[in-house]
Amino acid sequence: MDPAESWMLTHYHHKSQKPLQSLSALTDREALKIMTALGEKEGEVYRRFKQPQKYLQLRKKTEAWLRQEFVRKGGQPTTPYPHYFSLGPAPWIEEGYNSQSKAIYVPLSAFRPEHISFTYPDSMVSCSLRNKQDKVFYQADYHGQVFTLEEILQIISTFGMPGEAWRTDATRKHDLFIEAQVWREASSIMLVCK
Repeated sequence: MDPAESWMLTHYHHKSQKPLQSLSALTDREALKIMTALGEKEGEVYRRFKQPQKYLQLRKKTEAWLRQEFVRKGGQPTTPYPHYFSLGPAPWIEEGYNSQSKAIYVPLSAFRPEHISFTYPDSMVSCSLRNKQDKVFYQADYHGQVFTLEEILQIISTFGMPGEAWRTDATRKHDLFIEAQVWREASSIMLVCK
């Protein structure tokens, strides 16, 4: 059996919000207003919004990089920005919502390979690690790269899933989870959610 057939993608969201909402779908003004409010919440996942203008710039840069690299590798995104999932569960995200999260699950096999890309770890972190190759935590084999399904399965076969090493091992401090970027409309994703 193909290992991809048994994988589940997990999308986390605050329990008071709908799933698959994207800041990228908003105007800058709308996104900054929402991020300012999110930056006042408690929880590790909200820390990124403490500087909303900086976060928005980095997000746009990261999404352009993701799309360009994915297309270069044969990806066929149907949207200008992806919806974000983790490959399997992501304890760091669950904990980061301070028990205020909900999740939806989608079989990885529900998507065609040309509609899904991956980063190991989170795409914004991975994009920024491209400029930190001299650091002890930089992993040249998978940081700063965008992977196809076939490629990420090879990386997992070689290095395994992230696991819990980020809690105690400084060389793995960024390896929190593998992120999956689904380049499809939210409505089409919701049709295959479990």
